[in-house]
Amino acid sequence: MQKHLMIAVNWYGPYATIKAARESAREFYGEGLYFAIGRREGETRRSMQYIGIGGDIQTRLKNDHHKLKLVQSSLQIWLGEIATAGPSGRRLKITKPTLDYAEWLHAFYLPLQLNEKKTRSAPDRSVTVMNKWYSCKDWITPQNRPHPGWPDLIDYPHDDISNTNIVWFGEKMVESDSQPRTRQSPNFKITG
Repeated sequence: MQKHLMIAVNWYGPYATIKAARESAREFYGEGLYFAIGRREGETRRSMQYIGIGGDIQTRLKNDHHKLKLVQSSLQIWLGEIATAGPSGRRLKITKPTLDYAEWLHAFYLPLQLNEKKTRSAPDRSVTVMNKWYSCKDWITPQNRPHPGWPDLIDYPHDDISNTNIVWFGEKMVESDSQPRTRQSPNFKITG
C-alpha cells in the first residue's frame, strides 16, 4: 500500500493574457501547472475551464493552445508551483507524481469544462492537494480564492474504508462520493 501523498500548490496570478502568463513562466517557472478561468463563446458567467501541466509550462502557454484558445473573454490564468517534495522511490513516469496527481484531483473533482483526461476515474492512490493563491505582482501577497468553486483543499483517501472525499472551501466543507462527475457539476454535497 502506498503512503498518502500530500501536495501543496502555490498559485500565482492572475494573468490576463496567455502572452503575459508565458512571459512570466519563461522567466520564473520550469515545470508546473496552469489553470484557466474565463468565458467561452455563448457563456455569460466566468467559470473554471481548464487545468494543464508541463515540464516547461511556458512551452504549453501559446495562443493556439488546443483548449486555452477557446476561453475568449474574462481570461485569468494562474500558474501553479508545487511547494512540497515528491514521494520517495523510483519514478515510474516521466511526469513528476506531484504534478500528475495535482492535475488529476483538480480535473476529477472540479467542473472544468475543457478537461477530458483524468475526469473519468479517481486517482489510483490516496492524495491530498492544498491550494494557496498569491499575487503575480510580487509573489508574496496572498490572494483570495480566484473562483468560488476552486477549493482550498481536496482530499481523496483512496485506501480509506469510508471512501468519503473532502473538498474544503475555507469555512465550508463538502463531501463527495468517488463516482465520476458530470461535465456540468462536481459530485459535491454540502455537509455543514
